[in-house]
Amino acid sequence: MTTTTRKSAFIVTLSLVALLVAGGATWALVGLQAPPSASATDTVRHHGPTTTITKGDLTDSKVFAGALGYGATVGVPGAAPGTITWLPEPGQVIERDGILYAVDERAVRAMWGTVPLWRDLERGIDGTDVQQLNTNLAALGYDLAVDDTFGPRTERAVKAWQHDRGQKETGVLTAADIAFVDGAVRVGSVTGKLGQAASGGEGGDVLQVTSTKRIVTATVSQRESERLAVGTKVDVRVNGAGAAMRGEVTDVQPSAGDDADGKVDVSVSFDPGSRKLPTAASAQLDAKGSTEKGVLSVPVSALVAGTGGEYAVDVVRKDGTTDRVPVRPGFIADGRVAITGDVSEGDEVVVPA
Repeated sequence: MTTTTRKSAFIVTLSLVALLVAGGATWALVGLQAPPSASATDTVRHHGPTTTITKGDLTDSKVFAGALGYGATVGVPGAAPGTITWLPEPGQVIERDGILYAVDERAVRAMWGTVPLWRDLERGIDGTDVQQLNTNLAALGYDLAVDDTFGPRTERAVKAWQHDRGQKETGVLTAADIAFVDGAVRVGSVTGKLGQAASGGEGGDVLQVTSTKRIVTATVSQRESERLAVGTKVDVRVNGAGAAMRGEVTDVQPSAGDDADGKVDVSVSFDPGSRKLPTAASAQLDAKGSTEKGVLSVPVSALVAGTGGEYAVDVVRKDGTTDRVPVRPGFIADGRVAITGDVSEGDEVVVPA
């Protein structure tokens, strides 16, 4: 190959890369070789691999590496005064009214709510924390109004709840009785110790808990996170768990891990149905991008670079000969490129061995 020919092939390749970048493609075409001849027709019989020109939709997508888990941990503070006498095991699931830990052999039970218990709950007060209490007592079958007022009905319900659990019927709930957690929780780790003061755990917490639902988390760059905004639908693949599952991005937060500068942590929820998931596994998130509908396409490798910034495909005819047919490349996704030219759906084209 002469110096001039080599320069032409290099310029052609750069031209196509520039064209595809301008069209929003996410795959770069590099390494395409100029053909031995710039002629439009090549009558050499072909005996190598071929592929079919297809017509359909091309969707740009990107796969992100992630990990299967239960999401971020949240601390349960040891607010009850006294000595820890019972603790759950890591991995244990605690539902509403379940025991989080015990102090002086008195159970501290879980109630559901997003506002922490910051005061004693007793008759005559109102607020969001009272409404959380009323909602929980009603869900447990006690007769009271679900409002934000601690009135006579709430007091009677609290006394009935205390009676049913063998406690003194004071009608008042304190940190020695309940703690609010955000729904059913799974014990991630136990930071308190038996025989220790409840407030003596790491950071004042006796437990670290997570959601009971499995999620996939991925750490991505700020730029890549544009594909993974909250509410975005993605395909979730968990290694060892079979086919992809439909998921949705539920949270995007600045990354707190090592080398976190300019990165975000993305959380994706999904429904595994009856599928059994491994305890821990790597996972992948397949996020779709833009789509070109009803286009003819071939694998990127089927393109042949010509002189003058032109491209072609080698179409295999019924007699085994090939015609080099000029085409214009367009949108690229998943290793395929949209083409226009004197070609049709179903045409067989040459691909490299």
